[in-house]
Amino acid sequence: MADWVWVLVVFILYFVILIGISFYQAGRMANMADFVLGGRTLGGFTTALSAGSSSASGWTMLVLPALAFASGLMHLWTAAGIVLGAWLVWVVAAKRLRRYTISTNALTIPEFWERRFGDTTGALRSLAAGISLYFITLYVCSGLIAGAKLLEEVFDLDHSGSGHDVAVLITLVAVLSYTFIGGFLAVSRTDVFQALVMLSGFVIICLTLMLSSGNPLQGLESTAPGFWNPFTDSNGNGLGLLTYVSAIGWGLGAFGALRLLTRFMAMEDERDIPQSTYITMGWAVPLFSLALLMGLVAAPALAARGVDIPDAERLYLVVSSVFFHPIVGGLLLTAVVAAVMSTADSQLLLASAIASEDVPWLRRIAERMRTGGRVAMGRLLLVAIGLLAAVISIFSPDSVFALVSLAWGGMGAAFGPVTVLALYWRRFNLAGALTGLISGTAVSTLWWLMDLGNQGLLDLTEALGFSAAVGSLQQIGIWEINPAVPGVAVATVLAIAVTLATSPPSEEITQLFDAVNSPDWVDPAHAPAR
Repeated sequence: MADWVWVLVVFILYFVILIGISFYQAGRMANMADFVLGGRTLGGFTTALSAGSSSASGWTMLVLPALAFASGLMHLWTAAGIVLGAWLVWVVAAKRLRRYTISTNALTIPEFWERRFGDTTGALRSLAAGISLYFITLYVCSGLIAGAKLLEEVFDLDHSGSGHDVAVLITLVAVLSYTFIGGFLAVSRTDVFQALVMLSGFVIICLTLMLSSGNPLQGLESTAPGFWNPFTDSNGNGLGLLTYVSAIGWGLGAFGALRLLTRFMAMEDERDIPQSTYITMGWAVPLFSLALLMGLVAAPALAARGVDIPDAERLYLVVSSVFFHPIVGGLLLTAVVAAVMSTADSQLLLASAIASEDVPWLRRIAERMRTGGRVAMGRLLLVAIGLLAAVISIFSPDSVFALVSLAWGGMGAAFGPVTVLALYWRRFNLAGALTGLISGTAVSTLWWLMDLGNQGLLDLTEALGFSAAVGSLQQIGIWEINPAVPGVAVATVLAIAVTLATSPPSEEITQLFDAVNSPDWVDPAHAPAR
């Protein structure tokens, strides 16, 4: 039997499990709140692993090992930044966000903001919805491209022609299959299963690579003298300040990751938050450590097999195919599928929720519908947004790294400062929120375009007389910093400045803030029965 047949059988069994979970959870979906937030019934364990796996996209399985494989231990700081951000967002945002969204009966972050600031114009909610869909669509594109790379490698499809197009569409259908059926609860339950699959895949691969070569820590001394030093690049040159600043940016992205914030909103009991934080860290620390380790120890093992990898982002895929029997390799490749699916499904569900609940004209249509019609509308929007992402992925197949860099960093810049200030600053007002949202989005996007060397933007800087300054900044590598860093910095400063320069919020808004953050606040999860 051909190798690809074994892999196909494993993939089919894997999706049977996912779809089975989805059908089981579909029976518990009675209204739009169930479709969007699972009726706020998520337990601590499910929340922890669902939040973790939805943040570990195909980037974790394909790009992080590739970065370590190409450049060495310097990418320890990238992994550390991500893990630190994942921990901080639990500590900083989980309890207050859950309380606020329960008190205001908000199902999405744009709706929460509207009620937090008492915006009766709908401007903040609509703007936040549009920006959310912009970044979420890019994130879905990264997942579809990562899934396409997997299918191209396994089934020997054309990487740049019709084979890529077919692979993107197959990935989309796979993600939609169970997300469409079961909604938020299906996504959350399948994410738990997928989180365990991802971690198991890295454990098996790392052990195999280390045991298959006599000494996995040698063989690179002559070509990459700084490979094993976290404070130098592979050539042995000391890392500059910008490297560490960029690593911080990967952590800052967590504060604007709407799919993580949504998990906090869906928790049944805030008393589960400390335990969930520990579980998330107990999963994230080994996962990202092993992703890094895989890239570090792969070279000697691959050299012993005479295997060359022209595209480092295919490292995990090649190792799974070269070192293992097709059945085992297929099981390992499902870890990539899990990473792609666990992020793409959350993003698509989030996008459909925001589109139906927060885009004005769609919300007006939804409000006229009965519960079943609103859920059906959410499902149709799920498909529509997925198709849009697929079209973009087909006609503009950028690298997974580039897309995730903007989507993760951009969301951190756009939503992180406003959300944290909204939760902690009583004086924060609508004008400041609008300023933070717009400036964070604009700065992070422009920064990313400068890093890509976008010709239109470069022509504009030249026309404005800034080309010399831009060139100087390019030489020191400043545009390579994760876009979350400049975006968060500018958005925070401007949001605070505008808030202080404008009128304070109304007494009604400050009373809501005080009530939510009061020690006497009563959690519906353990309120006395009436």
